[in-house]
Amino acid sequence: MSRLSPARRAALNALLEAERSGSFVRDVLERADARPSDARDAAFALRLALGVTATRGCVDELLDRFLAKPNRVKLPVRMALRVAAFELVYLDAMPEVAVSQGVELVRARAASAAGMANAVLRRVAEARVGYLAAEDALAEARAAFSRARRAGLPLWLVEQIVAARGEAAAEQLTAAELEPAPVSFHLNPRNAPADTSAGVGEELVPLPGCFTPGNASAFIATRALARGEAVASDTTAQLIATTCVAAGSCLEIGAGRGTKTYVMAAQSERAGMARTHVAAELSPRKVELSRKRLEESGLARGVSFATGDCRHLDQVLTACDAAAGERMRYDTVLLDAPCSGTGTMRRHPEIPWRLESADVAPGGALPALQLALLTEASRRVAVGGQLVYATCSVLAEENERVVDAFLASEEGRDFELAPLSEAPIFQEALFHETGAYLHEAENERDMLQTIPALGRPDGHFAARLVRRG
Repeated sequence: MSRLSPARRAALNALLEAERSGSFVRDVLERADARPSDARDAAFALRLALGVTATRGCVDELLDRFLAKPNRVKLPVRMALRVAAFELVYLDAMPEVAVSQGVELVRARAASAAGMANAVLRRVAEARVGYLAAEDALAEARAAFSRARRAGLPLWLVEQIVAARGEAAAEQLTAAELEPAPVSFHLNPRNAPADTSAGVGEELVPLPGCFTPGNASAFIATRALARGEAVASDTTAQLIATTCVAAGSCLEIGAGRGTKTYVMAAQSERAGMARTHVAAELSPRKVELSRKRLEESGLARGVSFATGDCRHLDQVLTACDAAAGERMRYDTVLLDAPCSGTGTMRRHPEIPWRLESADVAPGGALPALQLALLTEASRRVAVGGQLVYATCSVLAEENERVVDAFLASEEGRDFELAPLSEAPIFQEALFHETGAYLHEAENERDMLQTIPALGRPDGHFAARLVRRG
């Protein structure tokens, strides 16, 4: 009998708590009482917990081959088996160590199941290479199965990514899926961090205010975020937020906790642009978090907030319209649409195994909601104004096809696609280089679609629509 490591025990406890409460496992392990005191143990516990969450469907598929009665395995035992199987299959752990520790994890939850765990995990260790190579699949389907299994993703989802973005992009995404995404920040121009000793890493995008430290944890430890001196934000998300900065009035739909609101306020300071900003969000809690962060950061000037279901903007914006004495139309409208999040799965490992194929199918719940929101948003765009539609998805059904459906509609007839790189902010000298970068990144229809890759930012989509009349 070997001694159970603190990291594996913490990972199992966090996974079970997340399962019971519906919390994100990362949030559970951020609590001091849930993570090991040793920094290396804490890092390994997080690696295990996120990995198991990201690959659970594949891990279960392999475990079920060797379980006599898979449906009768209780959750604590199955979760312990998942931790060990993830180590064996995806971390290429030494079988003796992973099996031994897996048995102890199971023993800690159900001593009578230890013998079963030993037998099952030994067989997983023997089968892992063949499983990842999809040796059990038909020859013509082997490559597709292997790609999905190596990334720990559902086959249907990988097939949709291939259909939307092609083989090369799908291989790029799946190769990066189980590796950490780079962590970037946006700096506050009014209250810049005094300590950037964490060092600057690779510049992912030439963007004023964007900071990618060589050691993100060390930068976070300076408490610059807590003091409002910076906000954590994917580099491409910052780029899209910057695109929406223009003089005049702005309506942001789906503002969430206000990350893009913060970036836009910061960039307008840098550009010296006078603007007003309404941040609309369904969740009152998120609105208050955003309000507090902006106020503490000194970036709240000109920003107001609205709460409600943005499919019904006349209700959500009642107070704004009353204050203006008219039904407001805005020079810029940003719709940061709710989506599958398939471009951010490295950061949010719960996504792939919670997402259902029907959700993102043509006419599915997400594309239907996105089109409804885009149509409603368009009614609030002033003549000559810009409407930016953005998601953090890599799926065409949520991106280009939503835009095309809108342009083909009655409401969309007054709009036309325009290059993001020609947005007003990129006419400013400080942002010329950013505009040139964005021009190179746009596709043949002047839209932006990024794909996650090793060491590169997340997958985001954006289209800019200008109202002609």
